[in-house]
Amino acid sequence: MKNLKLIITFCLIVFSVVVKAQQGQIEYLDLGTKVTEYPKVEWLKGIPLTKFDKDKIYIIDLWATWCVPCIQAMPHLNALSQKFSNKNIVFIAQDVMEHDKAKVEKFIKGNVNMEYLNIGYSGPEGSDFDQKWVKPAGVSAIPQTFVIQNNIILWQTHPALLNESVIQLLLDGKFTIEAAKALSNGK
Repeated sequence: MKNLKLIITFCLIVFSVVVKAQQGQIEYLDLGTKVTEYPKVEWLKGIPLTKFDKDKIYIIDLWATWCVPCIQAMPHLNALSQKFSNKNIVFIAQDVMEHDKAKVEKFIKGNVNMEYLNIGYSGPEGSDFDQKWVKPAGVSAIPQTFVIQNNIILWQTHPALLNESVIQLLLDGKFTIEAAKALSNGK
């Protein structure tokens, strides 16, 4: 009888998730989640993105002007984007958790570590990006980087774990989190 209750409970949970997924109401972003539309943000630099192209790889780095580790990661991501600029990879610096757009604009103006990027400003808590990505992905600290390929979230990680070898795995269609971690300098 106890097992039957567990089975029924499990089935109800699975059914609920399936129904929400079919209705487009999944309340979380996780590895393996299909993404097709980019939330509404104000594009401060680069090419505005509204929809993901399944033929491209996306590296989306969440950052803020007040985040010292975010700023420390910028030269690394800038170098990767320059190295792979002729590939089908879109690097995006997505500013999050900030109220002052003018401060963000001043920060990126002339910043040599952000020359490559498409830069989006999402605004403060409650923005479209916050509601559709930050909260559903469980982001409580930044920097956070999302790796998307074939419209699927493959990895949510710290930007320091991305390197040339990991990006080459993506380009070769051989990416796994285990392989990426093995190539991430033991971090």
